Amino acid sequence: MFDKVTKSIRVISAAAVEKANSGHPGMPMGMAEVGTVLFKNALKISNKYPEWINRDRFVLSAGHGSMLLYSLLHFSGFDISIDDIKQFRQLGSKTAGHPEVDTTLGIDITTGPLGQGFATGVGLALAESYLSEVLGKDVIDHYVYGIVSDGDLMEGVSFEAAELAGVWKLGKLIYIFDDNNISIDGSVDKVSITNQKKKFESVGWQVLEIDGHNESEITEAINLSKEETDKPSLIIAKSIIGKYAPNKQNTSSIHGAPLGGKEMELFLNEVGWEGDLFEYDDDVYKYFTEKRLEDEKKYEDWKSNLDKKLKNDESFKIMWDQFCSNELIFPEEFEISDGATRATGGNYLNLIGSENKFVVGGSADLAASTKQVVSDKTYSSENRAGQNIDFGIREHSMAAVVNGINLHSKLFAYGSTFLVFSDYMRPSMRLASLMNLNSSYIFTHDSVYLGEDGPTHQPIEHLMSLRLIPGLDVIRPSNSVEILHSYRYLFSNTKNPKALSLTRQNLEYLDFSIDYEEFLNGGYVVSDGKDITIFASGSELNVAFDLKDRLNKYSVKIVSVPVLNKLTPENALSLNTTKYTFTLELGKSIGWGDYIGDITESISIESFGSSAPQSDLSKYFKIDVESIEKRIKSYLN
Repeated sequence: MFDKVTKSIRVISAAAVEKANSGHPGMPMGMAEVGTVLFKNALKISNKYPEWINRDRFVLSAGHGSMLLYSLLHFSGFDISIDDIKQFRQLGSKTAGHPEVDTTLGIDITTGPLGQGFATGVGLALAESYLSEVLGKDVIDHYVYGIVSDGDLMEGVSFEAAELAGVWKLGKLIYIFDDNNISIDGSVDKVSITNQKKKFESVGWQVLEIDGHNESEITEAINLSKEETDKPSLIIAKSIIGKYAPNKQNTSSIHGAPLGGKEMELFLNEVGWEGDLFEYDDDVYKYFTEKRLEDEKKYEDWKSNLDKKLKNDESFKIMWDQFCSNELIFPEEFEISDGATRATGGNYLNLIGSENKFVVGGSADLAASTKQVVSDKTYSSENRAGQNIDFGIREHSMAAVVNGINLHSKLFAYGSTFLVFSDYMRPSMRLASLMNLNSSYIFTHDSVYLGEDGPTHQPIEHLMSLRLIPGLDVIRPSNSVEILHSYRYLFSNTKNPKALSLTRQNLEYLDFSIDYEEFLNGGYVVSDGKDITIFASGSELNVAFDLKDRLNKYSVKIVSVPVLNKLTPENALSLNTTKYTFTLELGKSIGWGDYIGDITESISIESFGSSAPQSDLSKYFKIDVESIEKRIKSYLN
């Protein structure tokens, strides 16, 4: 029966790609045995309760092979029908070419950019181990499985994440490497000489080698991986891409293109297929039924235990209710004083962490500089309940791991580094937005005012560049009540990621009152006037108030825009009512007009910075108060 099922998976995958005239048939045809063993023997998942928090997670890091997942979900009784399969890669279909996530369909994560799934899965495994410790092993106890490709392992983000998984001893992380030695441009060994076994063993993984088409070897390797509790496991499965396509198997031509009519016919003859390509015998579906019923029973037992625990353990009930609410408790008492927003924000974050066990995160070896430390208890293999995470100098994987933690369930995870290094994190941030994750990225050192470190560390284009990512909210507060509102919004269940931008330089406290609902508009008047409007964000709000004092012959309105990209055209129009309008932000000015309309002049920085003390930089770039005052007065006289 195993052979009949794997044959059906190969046929339905190849047929869907052929019908769409687009797709990647080679990987599903090569990993049919691995996928079948996973869904028949290993994965604890339920088609009746697909979003069960204690289900095993399956990461298809080689997301181009999505038809493998769709076929397995279809045969396992999830909500993917034959008609959905026939609509593979079509507009509005459930069966996209490179899906991201849809837990209602059984899709945990399967990404397009290679390496991302691998790294995100590490975050899923960390979240499992953390919640198992905090909520109890009887509530959270599952594995994270995945299929990864040559391309995944070539991308640097995967090795960063692999080392973290080894450091953290994530024994419930099991990846199967589709070792077919073929990529788009031909044989992988043309461009890679890496011994993957030694590479992964060197960073603390258990590595097993098997025939990827042998049912018993696959099963035994998974069982051995589950027995190894102190190491993540990589199962190197030697496979043939496009297996049973006689002229195209084991070649790059079957990686990313349909078989074509002639080769499709030869393939069907090779496997002995007759009949409709989208009709399958009942026994293929029944093959997975026993495991799904078994998993449904596991869910019911789990739910019964949970109900008893909620009834009999009051402290657990309080913890569970807070976790399920997906809302945090924010400290009511917090005094803001003069200082850098990284310091003010860091102090507030630490208070938030002390009252909320479901906020976790850390920095890329920069906690001493970013000040974003949520707790003095650090996550490790010895302390799974630590909220603070040491990521090491790994911005690429930090962002992806943060995504994985947030993807798992109802945790709020963040990663922190300098704003200029957001470029290293951008692919993961983009995917967080695509997947509607509540991922939080906290950046500091957000302008040329960090000084002597120079232009490599001084962000210029980054704020506006991040605002270009659809769905990503970029928050840049002044040293005021905006700090409190920023963290409240950062850790809110809005189903979209946020990037918080904070200063290194000290700022004076600005005493104005804005309620949270008004903050969510993205911009508002903090000081009224009739002649001139100055739009400013973050630290530049202090400069705007200094300018108002110096321009005391005129009536100056100051508009704070801590979340510029949330400012609607209607709100912008109501705020921009004076004859002269100036914007003030120490970065590229391009894009401001798209948010607020006509601008008299943007006070900005359009070139790279320079290495010098803050005061010298201010005068050199003519962004000191005196220079800006002269520029504004040139329009008024």
